Amino acid sequence: MSLLPAAGCLLLAWGLGGLPTGVWLARWRGAPDPTQAGSGSSGATNVGRLLGWRWGLLTLLLDLGKGLAAAGLARGLLGSFGLAAACGLAAVLGHCASPWARFKGGKGVATGGGAALILAPFAAGLALLGLVVVVLASRRMAPASLSGGLLFPLLQGFTGEGGVAPTGFALGLAALLLFTHRQNLDRLRRGVEPTLWGAPAGDPRWRSRHEEPER
Repeated sequence: MSLLPAAGCLLLAWGLGGLPTGVWLARWRGAPDPTQAGSGSSGATNVGRLLGWRWGLLTLLLDLGKGLAAAGLARGLLGSFGLAAACGLAAVLGHCASPWARFKGGKGVATGGGAALILAPFAAGLALLGLVVVVLASRRMAPASLSGGLLFPLLQGFTGEGGVAPTGFALGLAALLLFTHRQNLDRLRRGVEPTLWGAPAGDPRWRSRHEEPER
């Protein structure tokens, strides 16, 4: 494959991943910009807290679709597994630092999950199942997201599904998720990470985009 089509595909995937769906939905609903409120993330969890679970779910599906489209188009139109993996990572990077939203964005879970479903659907499906189990057990999205993100490369490596390209994608995605969830990891360490539902004593909610707990 020549360099120009590959570069164009990567650029398109980056721009597609960067579409700030959560920001646009919040603007349409007249709600605060999610990159300036709550956790400062435009992803589904923060949008759900600000606008309600239905809008969070819609954001999740749209962000998932960005990853599916970025990796799927590269795989389907150009027939390259390696390029599909690279485009999947480009979409995740675009989502996390959107060129359409002052280089702010989400944490890459849904968009990365969409690409993973194209590259290694069996391993991605099992990782998703692990994510669901952890979120139901902990009621927190951050440990669930990290569990799914770390399970995926382990499962893909164990099964060998898709070969080398998905392995590189899985390792890159896991590293990126650890980086984007660094504040969540700190809050988990301190025992102040908010839950998705319920409000047990000592479980604070955000009051600013800097994620300071309420007092």
